[in-house]
Amino acid sequence: MTSLASHASSWNGRKRSTTRTVMQPLLFRCALPLVAAALLGACASTAPGGRSQLSAPEPISALYSSLDLKLTLAALAPVTDSCAGIQCQVDKGFERQVARLGVRLAETAYASYPDLKQRIPGFSFVVAEKIEGGSSSNASGTIVIYRGVRKAPLEEETLAWLIAREMGRVIARHHDEKSAATIISSLLAQVLLGPANLARGLAFVASSTATVVGQEMITAGSTPERAREADMIALDLLFRQGWSDTEIADSLLDYSNRLGNDPWANDVRRATRRLAGYTSGEVLAMVQSPFR
Repeated sequence: MTSLASHASSWNGRKRSTTRTVMQPLLFRCALPLVAAALLGACASTAPGGRSQLSAPEPISALYSSLDLKLTLAALAPVTDSCAGIQCQVDKGFERQVARLGVRLAETAYASYPDLKQRIPGFSFVVAEKIEGGSSSNASGTIVIYRGVRKAPLEEETLAWLIAREMGRVIARHHDEKSAATIISSLLAQVLLGPANLARGLAFVASSTATVVGQEMITAGSTPERAREADMIALDLLFRQGWSDTEIADSLLDYSNRLGNDPWANDVRRATRRLAGYTSGEVLAMVQSPFR
């Protein structure tokens, strides 16, 4: 009897242990979406123009977007040849031009958006030594222009547009939206793939792929609106610096005609077509009301 009772007690103990082992991951996976909902639900906001958006809390977004920016830059080919002679002076001159335009546009942004200073205490403007043309930014207000934009001569209007548009993405909290989408899709991937018992390496690849796919699915519907918001904010800032939409569009068109047929050139041409599609009255109306 003692032996039987001992076996029964041991079996019950193993059963309770097994139940805890099974239930704890399940509870964890069930709790993750609830935690995400609690964190993100309190951070619903309205983008310039009135579009509802779900954005990550600012400290979390700052961390996510800074990491995303580092990964983006790390994936791009660096400029391998160091400058020499007069070229070094030209490169330094370009960096000073980016900084000068950035400071002017930042002053305009703070004057135009009184609450911006609380969220972004200061913008910083950097030239990255990358062969490709393009630009990037993060939620904390770091604006990066790639050295490769100078593969073709560009006027000041075009450079100012590139800077202002990245600032528009920051002002419109697009990075906060992307961070929220990343968090949600990552948590969903863990919930869906957690019970699959995949090998560790395969699970990492599957989870990473699911996160990227989920992020794109979550943000895809608002992509045109985000492009429009960044455009309108950029035009607003540039108008207040004395440039017209026609001057900016013409400068972008001239610049795109000097480029080849690479992804950067196609990006510039798409931006040129978008600007050409905005009527003067539409731009003026959007600048005067929804973005204040």
